[in-house]
Amino acid sequence: MPTDERTTGIVVAGGRSTRFGDREKALAELDGQPMLYHAVATLGDFTDSVVVNCRPDQQAAFSDGLEPLDTDIRWALDETPDEGPLAGLATALTAVDTERAVALGCDMPFADTDAVSGLLARLGDSDAVVPRTDGGPEPLHAAYCVEPTLATARAALADGERSLRALLDRLAVDYVAVDADGTLPVRSLTSVDTGERLQEIKRERGRD
Repeated sequence: MPTDERTTGIVVAGGRSTRFGDREKALAELDGQPMLYHAVATLGDFTDSVVVNCRPDQQAAFSDGLEPLDTDIRWALDETPDEGPLAGLATALTAVDTERAVALGCDMPFADTDAVSGLLARLGDSDAVVPRTDGGPEPLHAAYCVEPTLATARAALADGERSLRALLDRLAVDYVAVDADGTLPVRSLTSVDTGERLQEIKRERGRD
C-alpha cells in the first residue's frame, strides 16, 4: 500500500490518431479547447503534477494547447515512437516521482474528477484500480501503484507484449463496475476516438 499521499496524473497522447485522419486527435477541439486540455485539466484538479506522454514531434503543439492551464506539466517523450499504449504508459511512469498515479487517455474529455479520484481512493493492496464495462477494462481511466506497474510494464514489453490488457493480466487489479453505486458514471469513460464520434457529440450537445 502506498504511504506517500502525493499523486501524479498521466495522459497518454503519443498515438498516431489514424482514425482521426490527418488530424491530431489530442488537439481536436471540444467546447473551445483541445481534448488533451480537458484530460489534463481533470487530473490537475486533484493531482500534484501531470505527466504528458507523446512523441517528440508533438510536444510543441501540445504545449501550446495546454498553455492556459495553471498545472505543473511534465513531459515524457517516446524514445521510439509508435510502440503502442503499453510503451507510452511505461515511458510516462519513468517520469513519475510519486508512489501513486492516475492515467487517462487523451481522448477522454468527459473524465469526471470525482470518478477518477474515487478510483485512487480505492488503491489499497492492489497494484491497480481499473473500471470494467461490458466492453472490457479501461486501463487509461485508472489508478496505479507506480513501482509494481512500471516493473511489470517493462517485463511485458521485454516479452514482446504491446497491449495494456497484457499489463493488467500481470497485475493485481481491483476491477470496478461502471455505475455500480453511482460514483463511476459511464460518461466519464467516454472515448472520443474518431472524428465521426466527435462530430456526433457536438451535434448532441447542440441540441441540448
